[in-house]
Amino acid sequence: MVIRSDKFDDVYFSTDDGMAETHHVFLNGNNLPKAWNDKARFTIAETGFGTGLNFLCAWKLFDETAKAGQKLHFISVEKYPLSKDDIRDALAQWQDDLGNRIDRFLDLYPIRVPGPHQIHIADNVTLTIWFGDVADCIPEWQTPIDSWFLDGFTPTKNPDMWSESLFENMARLSHSDTTLATFTAAGFVRRGLETAGFDIQKTKGFGHKRDMVVGRYNGKPIVNSPQYKTIAIIGGGLAGCAIAYHAHRMGLNATIYEAGDTLASGASGGKLGMINPKLTAKPSPQADYYTASYANALRLLSQLDEIDFNVHGSLHLCTDDDKARRFRGYIDNLGWHDDHIYKKGDDLYYPDGASVSPEKLCHALSINAKIHSNKKIENLLTVDADIIVLANGYAVNDLIDSDIEIPVSTVRGQVSWIKPQHAIDKNICFGRYVTPLTSEGFHVLGASFQPWEMDITLKDADHQDNVDGYNATRNPHISMDDVIGGWAGFRTASKDRFPIVGHLRDNIFVSTAHGSHGIISSMMAAQIIMASATGTHMPASTSVLSSLSPLRFNRYGDKKQSHGK
Repeated sequence: MVIRSDKFDDVYFSTDDGMAETHHVFLNGNNLPKAWNDKARFTIAETGFGTGLNFLCAWKLFDETAKAGQKLHFISVEKYPLSKDDIRDALAQWQDDLGNRIDRFLDLYPIRVPGPHQIHIADNVTLTIWFGDVADCIPEWQTPIDSWFLDGFTPTKNPDMWSESLFENMARLSHSDTTLATFTAAGFVRRGLETAGFDIQKTKGFGHKRDMVVGRYNGKPIVNSPQYKTIAIIGGGLAGCAIAYHAHRMGLNATIYEAGDTLASGASGGKLGMINPKLTAKPSPQADYYTASYANALRLLSQLDEIDFNVHGSLHLCTDDDKARRFRGYIDNLGWHDDHIYKKGDDLYYPDGASVSPEKLCHALSINAKIHSNKKIENLLTVDADIIVLANGYAVNDLIDSDIEIPVSTVRGQVSWIKPQHAIDKNICFGRYVTPLTSEGFHVLGASFQPWEMDITLKDADHQDNVDGYNATRNPHISMDDVIGGWAGFRTASKDRFPIVGHLRDNIFVSTAHGSHGIISSMMAAQIIMASATGTHMPASTSVLSSLSPLRFNRYGDKKQSHGK
């Protein structure tokens, strides 16, 4: 089966033999596998992901030829992502050649929402797909590229992609060993690449095409990133355990220092939490971050066992005019495919919405880490590791001996456990929220928001507030007789209510203030920190990174204060 783009009136791969074209143009054209023989990490960048055929062929070749310990990172961009069904139909003809790689890829294929989607497809292979316009995406990339696959639709039908900006960004990201290959030999493409600093030559094209182009960058040598081996994580909640998980994937030995008796002893100890995005009515770094975090969490959690992860949808009730305005903005302005967000009457529905046990998730994420419980770190000078991550919530300032300000505070939240209710089969959000049944057989209803409260003791008044909030929007009503227990904890929030994530100084990184969306945020934060620490491809834009930065408050002249519980 050959898929044709209605937008560009062009096919996604050769009608003669798409796989043979991939090998001739992109793999042989970039001298693969020889080019990755002596590299611990090899990065391929592609313009035009399409069906993923080029990636799948590169992955197979890497599996067949790479040495033990080598890693491949394949980065691509796609403005008009295909559906899983369309991709499956297009690739079915190569099922025998590519084996279970097609199934593995489609199992982890991102939901179609804008932004970067980083997928750990195998122990030695990572795929990052950016859903968006190449003109917007490629300026955000910082990772050195070893090989370029230029595979957008033909320049005569898609001239906007083959732009001066593309060629200039390719040069910015290339080094003296970087190669490129493309099926086209169009004159303006050759001239644009040559002007950007690539030595270009025409060679025999594939099939009926007479010529194609290959090239090498004529410029700066590559600067290798440091190779770290150990990471120390202060804090054993979701933020710290997520760091441990991704550190292990990157080949680092992780140690978690937890002040409490066990992992998830603080705000991460809830029985069930929602997988839910936090959006803004217009495009913003905050919306970009939570969009990527939501998609990333759905993908990552689906691969873990025994964490009570279930996809059942999230319904957000339209309770006032402001919510109606915001719901319209989400749909009209943020570029989500309607497979993943739509209106149900006046309400908003996320069909991919899910829930998970934060407590069980912490244990699953940290299974490969060395854990020191009842170990409160008083001074970072006592910690011996290549990288240190502060993931200790509101106590983060206790370990920072500098004038850097990290303004965090605590917010007490109490949830109520209620008896089974037939009407609750999905996450329902209405200012508060209620979840489907936990594995223990009750719903979680919450949560109170009390930044002034320091008492963790369960309070009947807070249970009553939760019940009243539910009854204001739901039928049939519940009563205090339906409350069979509860839980209270302290979330950490920043002054601007956005997470604090990134490099602080020297070898120290921070992941804190994830607030009420800590499950999805902590997962994404871990990927960002590990990319920053190891010099691998960053799954976030520069505007998102700037908004998350621990240093953002100091830009406005804030002074360090003492913050505590």
